[in-house]
Amino acid sequence: MVLISSSLWAQQDVQFTQYYHNRLGFNPGAAGSGEGICVNMGQRLQWVGFEGAPNTLNVNASIPMDVLHGGLMLNVVNDRIGFFEDVSAALGYAYQMDLGAGKLGLGLAVDFKNKNVRNAQWIYPDNPSDPAVVGNGATSFTPELNFGAYYAADNWFAGLSTSRLLQSDAPFSGSSARFKSTIHYFLTGGYSLDLPTSVPIRITPSVLIKSDLNSNLSVDLNANALVMEKLYAGLGYRNQDALSVMLGYQIMPSLRASYSYDLTTSSLSAYSSGSHELFLSYCFTIEIPPRINGSYRNPRFL
Repeated sequence: MVLISSSLWAQQDVQFTQYYHNRLGFNPGAAGSGEGICVNMGQRLQWVGFEGAPNTLNVNASIPMDVLHGGLMLNVVNDRIGFFEDVSAALGYAYQMDLGAGKLGLGLAVDFKNKNVRNAQWIYPDNPSDPAVVGNGATSFTPELNFGAYYAADNWFAGLSTSRLLQSDAPFSGSSARFKSTIHYFLTGGYSLDLPTSVPIRITPSVLIKSDLNSNLSVDLNANALVMEKLYAGLGYRNQDALSVMLGYQIMPSLRASYSYDLTTSSLSAYSSGSHELFLSYCFTIEIPPRINGSYRNPRFL
């Protein structure tokens, strides 16, 4: 068995069914592509029913900056799976340029990743002091770079991005074990179509293809309908994993809430009740009124 043993690979980046509401989460080129400041928060509970199942929280913000001809971004992720808790914080900038009927954004982000071991209860086959086993409280810190190109027009979008470009390699504290990153690739696109109906309905099919060139290719297919610019509804499919149902509502012009449920289609369906995902998005603008000559403002009389 020792002679025929080999290495194992799996994806390292988090995944979201509602990727179309969270493009900044995997493509820094989307920073500053909107009309105003947008703050997104997503919570994903994956494979509910498993002990130590993935639990992911993502908060990010896109801040357009005309003076910089683009936008700034902040992306924070807290991902818990098994005995591990991964926390990352990315800061980035995207240059936005007019191209054809839309805008092309080219973005770069510096991503600081910290991998922690929490409440590990390993089952030791022989030696509980094996230095290759990561102990409780062990951490591994790695800096990374993410790059993205994102194009958006009135009725379609497309993007190509990569994460973990440095492929950083760092040891866990107090252990001989190491954590090594590998490059991930993301290709996405979508098209919006207004239906000729009495009630305004916009259909948007989209796709997200993910790969680290080691594990299996992951493909997300989604189709969403926006009814009267208020109600969202959609269906999705992820190969070898899940079927998804999505609902959302535009609570206010600046605030949107959406929910998705993944019905597991793999062999894990016998042990999991599925996956839940909730997203909130708040977009706003800051307008500074021009100064009027000859007028004076006093805080007492605002």
